[in-house]
Amino acid sequence: MLDDLLIERLLRVIDEGRRTATYKLALLSALIDAVALTSGSSEISTRLLAERVLALYYPQTRDYVANDGIVHELRQISMKSSPVLRNVLRLRLAGDVAKCRSVDDTKNRIPKVYDEVLDAVEAAFVRYPIPLLQVVGTTVVPFLYAVDWPEGTPVAALRRQGRDYIRLLSDVADRLVVLGPMLRPLIELHWSRDVARWTGVGLEDEALQAHLFGSERVSFPLPLVSALRELQHGRCFYCDDPLPGRGHVDHFLAWSRWPNDAIENLVLADRCNLAKSDHLVVGDHVARWRSRTATGADVLRSTADAAGWRSDLDRTIALVRSTYGHIARGTPLWRHGADFEIASGPILV
Repeated sequence: MLDDLLIERLLRVIDEGRRTATYKLALLSALIDAVALTSGSSEISTRLLAERVLALYYPQTRDYVANDGIVHELRQISMKSSPVLRNVLRLRLAGDVAKCRSVDDTKNRIPKVYDEVLDAVEAAFVRYPIPLLQVVGTTVVPFLYAVDWPEGTPVAALRRQGRDYIRLLSDVADRLVVLGPMLRPLIELHWSRDVARWTGVGLEDEALQAHLFGSERVSFPLPLVSALRELQHGRCFYCDDPLPGRGHVDHFLAWSRWPNDAIENLVLADRCNLAKSDHLVVGDHVARWRSRTATGADVLRSTADAAGWRSDLDRTIALVRSTYGHIARGTPLWRHGADFEIASGPILV
């Protein structure tokens, strides 16, 4: 019965027609990400949720240039302005001045501004979206987590009492890890539609969605590709054949499952890149990736720094561990070409 209620309520939240802000969608996305990062834990801190919300909104504060050349400041709320987005924009503008490449960069380079904005995001989400996400009409229908504070509660009060976290209901973490890759495209589609409606622009053949959520089709700098090639001794990560030309950069854990461009999630491949597509891989490939990530961690991090790329070892390992730790028996796992194996259960990473 939990699965039925969970899926029904998740779809209702995503497809809610009377939504006046993207906050609930941001909270749901942040929760899906957070459970993958805290595998095995039933408690998710409000601080971690705020961090993931901030990471989602940070790139979305960029102006959007529509097909007609008109520049738009994207709106995330049906009213005139969003206090949350105003704070996130302040961080991004400060980050631009400090030449920060990402929200993670702002945390390291301008920590005071980052912490101030994170405080504001956490305070806003504790007061409203977190206690309201599971409300139907005036009735609370818990299907994700237990919250014992009412709408409008200040986060400082919760922190003083050691209650600044949500407690997931039984089995919810496991279900969100499994359902996350399927829910994310739906969340992003409805999120993009809301922004398009409130901003007064069209979706324009997915251009707006790509602007909001990024794309796996990015240009990888030559120093990054060269370093990966050297780390793999000029051979395909999957089949070990010599790489033709510069090879193809592949997301080891497919972008469609968990959007993650960190260098630790990148490998070089030949035609195996196309054959693998967005499939999960057999345990041998997982063990090889884990070994490369462990022995080459310093090289990957320094390469990312030199190339102006993102490095996030802990998050990448957590996402891979959560994904492969929740593989259902019978899942097809890719080995090579058209060769698949059937999973007998989870794979330990």
